[in-house]
Amino acid sequence: MKFRLKIASLMAIGVLFTLSSATKKEGDYDWLKQRLAVTKAFTIEVLEAMPEDKYKFRPDDKVRTFQQQAYHVVYSILYYSKIFKGESNYLWVPGNESTKTKSELIAWAKEQFDIMEQVILNSENNPQLTAGIMSYLDHNAHHRGQMIIYLRMNDIPAPNYR
Repeated sequence: MKFRLKIASLMAIGVLFTLSSATKKEGDYDWLKQRLAVTKAFTIEVLEAMPEDKYKFRPDDKVRTFQQQAYHVVYSILYYSKIFKGESNYLWVPGNESTKTKSELIAWAKEQFDIMEQVILNSENNPQLTAGIMSYLDHNAHHRGQMIIYLRMNDIPAPNYR
């Protein structure tokens, strides 16, 4: 009797595992959902932390202002999403990085992060795209880190890393 119960339990676990696996397509990027959400939230928090009157701050004439850094980050999300969608001829032409206000940059960032998430999550897993996604996340983190330094140079508490 105990043996039959163990076999029935194992079979039930097997059926549950098979059913849960069947709902997830092989090769999905669902495992990135949390990382993409955290990247968006953290970046938006950094953009929101800098007061509007400090958006023109730059630590040195040789580097971008906070506003230009923010524009660069958001434009790069747009650029990467176009490349990931297969628009390989899309050119890097960011234009004037000083044209958007704080609120415009934040709204644009939210829009581009949402588009990027859909592009990634609706894509088939492949090594070239995975490498591109890692490059996109690294690029975002690099410039977000620079913006955090700008915050600290202005005695503005930076959002906690997560």
